[in-house]
Amino acid sequence: ISMTQHTQLPGEGVSAIIGGSKVCVGNERLFKRIQQFDTIPIEIRKEAEAWSEAGGTVGFVSIGEHGVVCAYCVADDVREESATVVRQLETMGVETTMLTGDNDDAALAIGAQVGLHKDRIRSQLFPEEKLNIVKGAKESGYGTSSVFSNPFKKQSLVLMCGDGVNDAPALATADVGVAMGAGAALAMESSDVTLLDSNLTKLVYALQMGRRVVRKIRENVLFSFVVKAVVVVFTLVGKVELWAAIAADVGAMLVVTLNGMLLLPNKKDREEKVSVQSFAEAAKDLDAESGANDARTVRTGRSSY
Repeated sequence: ISMTQHTQLPGEGVSAIIGGSKVCVGNERLFKRIQQFDTIPIEIRKEAEAWSEAGGTVGFVSIGEHGVVCAYCVADDVREESATVVRQLETMGVETTMLTGDNDDAALAIGAQVGLHKDRIRSQLFPEEKLNIVKGAKESGYGTSSVFSNPFKKQSLVLMCGDGVNDAPALATADVGVAMGAGAALAMESSDVTLLDSNLTKLVYALQMGRRVVRKIRENVLFSFVVKAVVVVFTLVGKVELWAAIAADVGAMLVVTLNGMLLLPNKKDREEKVSVQSFAEAAKDLDAESGANDARTVRTGRSSY
C-alpha cells in the first residue's frame, strides 16, 4: 500500500492518499469542515460525547467514498509531577495558563487534575490562536526589557512551554520559549530553551536558576559600584594611594567571581539530581515492561460502523 500527499492540518488532524483513497484522521472540527460530521450515526455521536465528557480527546477516520468509518478516543497521561509543578509556579508568582487544541471537556478534566482554575484554561485553539494569546500577553504589560538595561527593575516576561508542532509559532514569539525534550523537532527548533527530557521539574529548576542568576547580577553590580565609589572618594581626599586602589579593584573582582561561583551546584544538589534521575530511569523501565505509552494512551479504541 502506497501513501502520498501526506498533509498535516493544523488544529484538525492529518490527511493522505492511501491505496488510491483519501484518508482523513482528525477531530470534530475537521469533519465539520469537510461536511462529513453529520453523516455519523447519532448513537455514535452520543458515545463520542460521553468519551469527551470523561476527559478524552475524540477523533474520527474517513476513507474516500466510504465516508466516516470509525471513531476513537485517546487520553493524555497527566505526569505525576504536573500538579506539584503548577503549585510551585504559583508560589513563585508565575501566572499559569493552559493552552490546548483539545475540546472543552477534555481540557477542563486535565486542568482539574493539575490544579488549574477553569479561567486559566483555554481550549479548542488553533496554532494562530495560541500565537495571538502570547502576543496579547506581551502587549498587555509584559515587556521584553533586559535585566542589563535596568538590573533593579522587576522583570515581567511571557514564557511559553510546549512540545507540539502547533506550539511552534507561540514558542518563537514568547519572550522565553521552552520545548520539551521528547517533543516535536519543530518545537525544539523554535524555542529558546530545550529541556533534556519531559520532566517538568526541570522547568521549575530552570526558572529558579534564572532568578538566582539575575539576583547575583544585581548583587555584583551593586557591590562593584559601591567599591568604586568608596575608592574614588578616598582617592579624592588623599587617603588612598595607587597600590591600594589596585588592590581594592582586584579584591572586588575576586569577590564578584566567588559570588558568581555560588550558582554552581553543590554536593547535595548533585546527589538529589542523581536520585531523581535514578527514579526516572526506574519508572521508565517499569513502563517499558508493562507496555505503557508515555505520551498517549488509547482509552477506547473501537466504535466502528
